[in-house]
Amino acid sequence: MIFTMTPSVNPSENLAVVRLLEFLSDRSPWHRSLWGIGIVLALEELHESCTVLAQGHLSEASVKRVISSLNKRIGHHPGFSGEEKRLLQQQLQQVPRPDSVAHHTIRRISTIVSADYLSRWGRVVDSGNFTVELFARSVAGHLLDAGFSGQYLRDFINQRLQEANPFSLGQLCNDLQQEITASPPRDFEVLLAFGAVPRLLNGVPTSWLQGPGVTNWLKAQGFDTAGVRAPAAIIRRVRARDTIGAAQAARSESDRYAARTLLATGLPLNRLPKLWVSGSAAPFDLGHDRRGVEVRELYREDRIFTDDANKSVDAALELLSHLDSSSPVAAVAGGWGAIEGLLAPSNDRSTAADNLASLVTCSFPRAELTRLAYLVQQNKPGEYRVLEDAGSNRERSRIIGNMILEGTMPALQGLSDQAAATRMRKLFLKPKVELEIVREVISDSFHRLYRQRNLILHGGKLDSVALTPGLRTVAKLAGAGMDRVTHGHYVQNLEPLDLVAKANIALALVDASNPLACVELLETS
Repeated sequence: MIFTMTPSVNPSENLAVVRLLEFLSDRSPWHRSLWGIGIVLALEELHESCTVLAQGHLSEASVKRVISSLNKRIGHHPGFSGEEKRLLQQQLQQVPRPDSVAHHTIRRISTIVSADYLSRWGRVVDSGNFTVELFARSVAGHLLDAGFSGQYLRDFINQRLQEANPFSLGQLCNDLQQEITASPPRDFEVLLAFGAVPRLLNGVPTSWLQGPGVTNWLKAQGFDTAGVRAPAAIIRRVRARDTIGAAQAARSESDRYAARTLLATGLPLNRLPKLWVSGSAAPFDLGHDRRGVEVRELYREDRIFTDDANKSVDAALELLSHLDSSSPVAAVAGGWGAIEGLLAPSNDRSTAADNLASLVTCSFPRAELTRLAYLVQQNKPGEYRVLEDAGSNRERSRIIGNMILEGTMPALQGLSDQAAATRMRKLFLKPKVELEIVREVISDSFHRLYRQRNLILHGGKLDSVALTPGLRTVAKLAGAGMDRVTHGHYVQNLEPLDLVAKANIALALVDASNPLACVELLETS
């Protein structure tokens, strides 16, 4: 995924739209992915949390954390007016009680800001007073939270880039605001087909399609039926903003059916590997949706089929696998179970979120620098022998870090890679400040996962406003953190909480006088 240029004469606008596209891609590596939800959804999450607090399913400390995080974000957000910021600050001095004035104020401000949120960003961009990272994270989060699929948005933006001459980022914001209005959530019909008739107590329901009925529906929707052999199928209505989002929703439905069938009958549900959404040009793969959880250390250390796996670590990794592709409920329960099992002290489960955030934060500089090192070798073959001769990623990262500091880093082809090098230079100049910002954002994401776990397991709430968006933001981060736990155990012989202590010390002592120490935050003594 390389973004080389956009048709704007403004360098900041070019970088902003490239970063936006990067956040909307599910192929972005964890260190370049979107780590948080949008500000409007954060307001909705607070409104919901206050209600759930009164029901006894969240603690007051948990809701206070939501408020603290939200106040910081709004205080730095250029899309809110001064009056809106002061009003929210006044209403959030204490935890709002359900149906209080403060509680209703949160919802009303959310509605007001949501109505023209992207147009607000358009005005901010036109003023020239914006930062690339805040813009891209804010806009991407808002659009994904609204229910659009990332691929639909990327196609929409790329089309505007091709059409615009000259390109204006402010106009793109207005176009996206109009698209939110023009493409509201709507019902899509989806066909889920089976290779064999499922075992049913009372036979196939009359509402199902059978035999010729399946192919007739497909033909009526304009699909090619060659090779489709389905004795039975069901039509389900799902609500989404675009066909890609409808397919994602239908996959979740299909996974639930598969789980229920296995529990009820002991037999797997024989599903065809495709699903068909009305209005789409082609069928979608049934098994496409992975959330991007990766623990590469198992491969690097050849531990996939090992016989001497640590039982605690192995159990956590099994739980973590649910975070990658299971239904939202199973993903939350399994994902948090893995994190808590290894990183929570017995007296405070929520601190596992902060502990894992420290590990991921310490991994961030090395992950980005390693990628940049390989890109330099790929784009400039033979020109940087020092990189090719380096014996480890640690060494390559130090070499690239030194190039960035000395201003000798070669210009990379992709704008997203150039932006990454700029971000790393900013981090080297103020490592303590920048790493603390990273840790706060990542910690918020893990705490959201913990709250979702409590809502599901203690409150039976399966429709939380932040459930799906929270999984989208946390999955890759959790994989990165558990990768460090696995490395710490098998390579460094460190217990998970001992590794956390190491991470916290490294983050506390990092200093601008030795910026390259950021390369080895989890390896220094």
